[in-house]
Amino acid sequence: MRFAGILIRLLPVILWENVYASPAVGPRAPSHDGCTALEKKYPKLTLFPGDAGYNTEATAIWSQQAVLNPVCIFAPSSAQQVAAAVKILVASNTTFTARSGGHMPVKGHASTNFGVMIATTHFTQKRVVPMPNKLGSPYLSAGPGFRWQDIYEFLNPTGYLVVAGRVGSVGSSLLLGGGMSYFSSLYGWASNNVVQFEIVTSKGEILLVNKDAYPDLFWALKGGSSNYGIVTRYDMKLYKSTRMYGGTVVWPANATRQYLEAQKHFILPGGGSYDDKAAIMPNFGYVPQTGISSSGSVLIYNAPIEKPKALENFTAIPLESGGAKVQNFSAITATTSGYAPRTNRWSFYSTAIRPGEDTMNIIYNTTTGLADQLLKKTNCSVGSAIQPVTVNHLKAARAAGGDALDLDPARGPFVIILIFVSWTSAKDDALVKSYTDKVLESINKQAKAKNLDYPFRFLNDAGVTQDPISTYGYGASLARMKAVSKKYDPQGFFQTSIPGFKLGGEIHGY
Repeated sequence: MRFAGILIRLLPVILWENVYASPAVGPRAPSHDGCTALEKKYPKLTLFPGDAGYNTEATAIWSQQAVLNPVCIFAPSSAQQVAAAVKILVASNTTFTARSGGHMPVKGHASTNFGVMIATTHFTQKRVVPMPNKLGSPYLSAGPGFRWQDIYEFLNPTGYLVVAGRVGSVGSSLLLGGGMSYFSSLYGWASNNVVQFEIVTSKGEILLVNKDAYPDLFWALKGGSSNYGIVTRYDMKLYKSTRMYGGTVVWPANATRQYLEAQKHFILPGGGSYDDKAAIMPNFGYVPQTGISSSGSVLIYNAPIEKPKALENFTAIPLESGGAKVQNFSAITATTSGYAPRTNRWSFYSTAIRPGEDTMNIIYNTTTGLADQLLKKTNCSVGSAIQPVTVNHLKAARAAGGDALDLDPARGPFVIILIFVSWTSAKDDALVKSYTDKVLESINKQAKAKNLDYPFRFLNDAGVTQDPISTYGYGASLARMKAVSKKYDPQGFFQTSIPGFKLGGEIHGY
């Protein structure tokens, strides 16, 4: 037996009781049946500890705290193989995860200790589909195993781009959480620009889902994460592209306050964020052991204009390193390679706040001040990425057909706050969690006191227990999403057996 000496229990941790479930599903029972059946049908695609390739797949996770030990790993290369595997795993009542780029830092979402990791590594096919076609626009058809840099370099000779991830090393699952793009003020969330999903449901059916075929599921997938099936292909609308201004810039420690002022003016009324061609991906960092801060950003202007007015407050800050210029989009995203190393433990948490005179100071002072109080002896860095969401972004999302996030442009702009911590030792995990809890509590309390709070949590940046899907449509989307789930997953297998942010809860694979 290949399982000799391995004791596992196929019982995921369910953090909330209001995740609906059919009695036919029930709790996971101790069983190796899923891996045994997969090995029998697909011996070359099923990997166990000790097999060549197992460690490569198991550790293809960005945050080291999220690296787990699946009982086996299944590495298919076709939707038909995924469908057959899902039928096997559902029949054997085996929990499983699906991992694409591995950038999700929440422990137990992309991997599991209980059962099977389905790795999409071999789904790297991509092709441009020109007009005329049944979907009504030229599109890129791509499997989920890519990284965005692969896509942008592939598209570069074609003169097209897709509205998608901002960091080259991130993978495709960004699309299922909504997805921020440098072009969101023009075209909405990244998910609004998926014109068709190929998905395997819990019944083992392969569905082509678009605005005309399964339109309810099409809506729910745009933000629905791991709740409806395994996506085996994304068809993404293509847009003509020219060279544009952009690059990654890093500012010296003594310029952090100047950066905070620049972003404040960027997000306030009449600021650079009101120019739909302008986009930033900024962040500040802070090392509590040394008291040293840092800041930087990716700057984008979607036109071949050097140092555009919309970005002038940023380009006026003296540089420590990096730079921006007019170049191809793929060259700009290539400058995000610093986000790629898989060496540290990472924690992401999300909240949201409206633009105001105090917005940037609330975020910076809270993040750094609590780090000084709680993490002074911890080998770590903390920080925040403050990501503008404009009114035109939300209008474009609705104009593209809408999505499960369903945020109302009439409520005005806001910023998504990503609070992050990077650290090295597992002994500090609980302390880091306590720190992030206090940071979020304080920011939300201050924002509410100043009438700056915004009731949304961005799934792509969310952390343990945050329940982001319950904030979609300010709470109104959840019932509709549950109805879609019951229609396509009547036994609720993806609600009770597949780790991730669920429809009103969360499951971890450890």
